Amino acid sequence: MQHVLITGTSSGIGYHLTEALLKAGYVVWAGLRSPQALATLHEKYPQKLHVLKLDVTSSSDIEDAWHRISSDPSVESFALINNAGVALGNPIESVPMREWRKLYDVNVFGLIETTQKFLPLLRKTCGHVINIGSISGRVAAPFLAPYCSSKFAVRAISDSLRREMMEHGVRVVLIEPGPIATPIWDKSVSKSQQMSEELNPEMKIIYGESLKALKAGVEATSSNAVPPSHVSEKVIEALRAKNPKPYYLVGKGICFTAFLVKYMPTRLLDRFIVRGFRGAE
Repeated sequence: MQHVLITGTSSGIGYHLTEALLKAGYVVWAGLRSPQALATLHEKYPQKLHVLKLDVTSSSDIEDAWHRISSDPSVESFALINNAGVALGNPIESVPMREWRKLYDVNVFGLIETTQKFLPLLRKTCGHVINIGSISGRVAAPFLAPYCSSKFAVRAISDSLRREMMEHGVRVVLIEPGPIATPIWDKSVSKSQQMSEELNPEMKIIYGESLKALKAGVEATSSNAVPPSHVSEKVIEALRAKNPKPYYLVGKGICFTAFLVKYMPTRLLDRFIVRGFRGAE
């Protein structure tokens, strides 16, 4: 029976992934900062669900998770799903460095440290590493640089790791969703709104109207959001595949977006993105 560690399972994609994999018969090690968030699922699947206090920015939490999982003799087949992530938007020059570092600690450095710790077990079991990226790891929207740049980093890390692990039997997969109906962007809008209110007068004059468009644009994407089950389906497909695809795009029109990004001339793409952004005002 395959064991799977998922990070960031308190809500959104992580919670739905946990539930979907349990239903599909996997043993799930669910990592999250507040274990009580999975109390209902644990009551339903007491034998298959192991709840871990796991903040991916905490080295001690990652170490504890490693010890618990690696010392379990029943773990003969293993997969790691790096799902924990946060989102943030605002003009590059107005985002304090502490906010950049906080976001990268979760989205990038937490992913790296967790992967480093579990790679010996993944090599031993010829397991899977599945990273939850984003279409924002292919196309960078204005005023979303912190989030987009972190997802570009996740894509590069996935590519490098996939090539490093080819001779070691570890399959590395990147899931790239478009808008998904989860709370992540609600939290982002709230945080970004708070930061916008704290801008100095000059920044408010320069970016005020653009930030209104950002808020409207993020809210508008919810109309195209698909349920988290779409992500779960792709993850299960990748886990079951002997030779999974390197990338799985998820969401409405996401394949078309990826095509445009790849083949449209950069200056034309810039105008296309900015025009769409302004259309949200």
